[in-house]
Amino acid sequence: MGNKFDQFLCEASLYEKLDISIDDMDNIIEFLKGQIKPDVFCTECQEKRIFNSKTNKVTVPKENLCIVPALNSSGEANPEHTKAIYSGIRQRKMENFNRFVESNRITMLKYQCSKNKSHQLVYVMLLSESYIMKIGQHPSYRDIESPQIKKFQKVLGEHYSELNRAVGLYSHKVGIGSFVYLRRIIEKLVYDKFKEAEQMGVLTEEQFEYQEDGKHRNGMEEKIKLLKGFLPDLITEHPKLYGVVSKGIHELSEDECLKYFPVLKDGIVMILDDIVAKKEKKKAEEEYKKSLGSILTELK
Repeated sequence: MGNKFDQFLCEASLYEKLDISIDDMDNIIEFLKGQIKPDVFCTECQEKRIFNSKTNKVTVPKENLCIVPALNSSGEANPEHTKAIYSGIRQRKMENFNRFVESNRITMLKYQCSKNKSHQLVYVMLLSESYIMKIGQHPSYRDIESPQIKKFQKVLGEHYSELNRAVGLYSHKVGIGSFVYLRRIIEKLVYDKFKEAEQMGVLTEEQFEYQEDGKHRNGMEEKIKLLKGFLPDLITEHPKLYGVVSKGIHELSEDECLKYFPVLKDGIVMILDDIVAKKEKKKAEEEYKKSLGSILTELK
């Protein structure tokens, strides 16, 4: 199953389209049958779970394709006949694909939580000859994502509401608005990591803001490269994905913002997970030292 179907199922906002063609038919059938197993947050378990299909009903027309040998009197293949035969096969496949689309125009995909079958996940898809559109989802993208980002409330402080708002706007297909909030958070986290590097004497503000020739660093991707060791490797090794934050909001279309949102949101989550993990490690080390100190004091 192609990754594009998996990603589309779990991350696409409402009314987002996934381009398809007749060549995708086998994958589309598997997709609509529920062969993809979403690995998402269960809003009732309050944990990430794998969801299994409830055997979605899909109508697949029978193909009636007959290949007739195209040979001349000498028993050799006739190019013209062969071309005509395969052209006919392609035409019948297209007709079959169109019937398949018409029979499954609106398809409901139902899934059950692997931990508790009463916990349901439902998607509604609109199928056309050129795209699949997500027209319904329950629980909503926001319902699934919001509990997962709640653990970052202390780390983000006042910026937490911006992340929550960004997720909510994206779930309602508001691209530019969601991107505005997301960009603010990315810039804040990158700057916070710079301050951490500055305090450790690794970078100066001049190095962070200006190139060696004195020109101002306008691209966010350049600044991300400088923070290797402070930001997750997956981000510093692929900074080009984040160069988009250096563009003005008015330079991006609604569709572009919706397209970039999941990648940028996942990047934010990786940075925040890294921050939380370091804080927890530091806390555990301090508690261990305290406990160890108490033991050593008692043994004196």
